[in-house]
Amino acid sequence: MKKSTKGALAAGAAAVLLLGGAGSLAYWNDTATADAGTITAGSMDLSAVTCGASWLEGATPVTTIVPGDTVTKSCTGTLTLVGDHIGATVTLDAASVADAEAAFNDEVDITASMTAPAAAITAPGTYDVTVDITVVFDGPGATNDSQLSTATLDDLQLEAVQTHDAA
Repeated sequence: MKKSTKGALAAGAAAVLLLGGAGSLAYWNDTATADAGTITAGSMDLSAVTCGASWLEGATPVTTIVPGDTVTKSCTGTLTLVGDHIGATVTLDAASVADAEAAFNDEVDITASMTAPAAAITAPGTYDVTVDITVVFDGPGATNDSQLSTATLDDLQLEAVQTHDAA
């Protein structure tokens, strides 16, 4: 290859590098601030939770349970929801349930259902909520290991879980 060809190729490569890689062409630009206002997060508060004095098997108060029993206790509280498109459900915190069930060698099942309001909560506001906690003592699957077991159900945690309800 001739020296002049090599020189031309080198000069061309240098020009490409300066325009595209090592240097760049500048274009004008500008910015402006948008006055977009503010947004504020809503809130959810479950408070003043109280439970009935007795566990009930049907309408009968129960102080001790045996395999085959199903006992229920109602708890009430106030749920306050603030925010557009907010809704909520109230149930039991899974970790607190696991601890109570373990105290009975996992021979009881503890569940909760929100019974009031009767329909799902789908709007902001303050609601009186009722949650029924149910303990089912496994009849056929119970073992002697669960005799005299005690679960501290005062440690059960009701949990309000936010839902998004589009309008």
